[in-house]
Amino acid sequence: MKNFKSINKLAYLATTLCASLLFGQEEGSWLKGFKLSGSADTFYKYDFAKSDFNTKTSFTQPTNSFEIGMFTLKLNHHLGKFSTTADIGIGNRAEQFNYTSKNTGLLIKQLFVDYAATDKLTISAGSWTTHVGYELLDAPDNDIYSMSYAFSYGPFFHTGIKANYLIGKFNVMAGFADPTDLKSAFQDVVVYDNTGNPVNKSYNNKFFIWQIGYSGEKLSAFLNGQQGSNNPLSSNISQFDLTASYKFTDKFKLGVNATTFALSDDSSSVDTKHWSSLVGYLKYSVSDSFALNYRAEYLDNKDNTLALGAVNGNTVFANTFSATFTNGDFQLKPEIRLESSNEDIYFKKDGSATGSSANFLIAAMYRF
Repeated sequence: MKNFKSINKLAYLATTLCASLLFGQEEGSWLKGFKLSGSADTFYKYDFAKSDFNTKTSFTQPTNSFEIGMFTLKLNHHLGKFSTTADIGIGNRAEQFNYTSKNTGLLIKQLFVDYAATDKLTISAGSWTTHVGYELLDAPDNDIYSMSYAFSYGPFFHTGIKANYLIGKFNVMAGFADPTDLKSAFQDVVVYDNTGNPVNKSYNNKFFIWQIGYSGEKLSAFLNGQQGSNNPLSSNISQFDLTASYKFTDKFKLGVNATTFALSDDSSSVDTKHWSSLVGYLKYSVSDSFALNYRAEYLDNKDNTLALGAVNGNTVFANTFSATFTNGDFQLKPEIRLESSNEDIYFKKDGSATGSSANFLIAAMYRF
């Protein structure tokens, strides 16, 4: 899982920005293309073994604790062929999402400029949430509150430039970006030369990111990828990812996410490591205000690519049962999550290792 960094909240910066923008609505024709939206979420989780270490996916680690998720504010302005988006987040979810950032960089989820070169071609530059995977960062956008392993260990965001071209219901996207989850390639990283002396270097390699997609009335499918190297750490990454959803009826939807990740080293003496995940999603809308959701995930981590606590490698089978109660812009999501592994990567109440875990979570969220 991503390393989490604890830094001070900078909420006053977001508040000042919002006040300045909203105050300025009384003047200036530029406000004609201005749009403001956002959301907030909070949750409580109880692990039945009372262990914080049984949850190995993003955003919901603490047990028996009321937790804030994230307050998010998205500012968008459109003028002619250009548009800009500033997406700001405050809270634990935003901290973990921006685990490589420092100071004010923590607040920025997305910051990019779009140029509509034609009605089919759009060029974007800046930093944006990843195209890889089925689940999304903002809690109200997901049917289930807790996150999958595929989301937690895949990319979070990219910083660079990309072009997206529409061909009817199909799209093709390609771009170049800094190494995954970095908002700047200029990072102080200490490595050692052949004589053992420390050398400061930056992450100066680039990643190739791409997508081939189809969006129909019932079927949507996207083949996604990222390939690159985290120089000077010598970690070469290649990921292929497939997401798809199909609406059988207005009430019943099936979703799928299949991803495979390869991590290699420049040294030929180090074997390439892999992890892969297959996730299935079911959603049944009983009514406009109530829906039932189910997620099943099989994670193959036999190469120990992910640090989940097993020495000999492991697989995980995770089942999440959830419901969504909706009242206007408000959502309430209770869930039960059950996991099992072929290795003892979880803990019992007495601290001894075990091969299974279970927890209950309830989340409340509001969007505007």
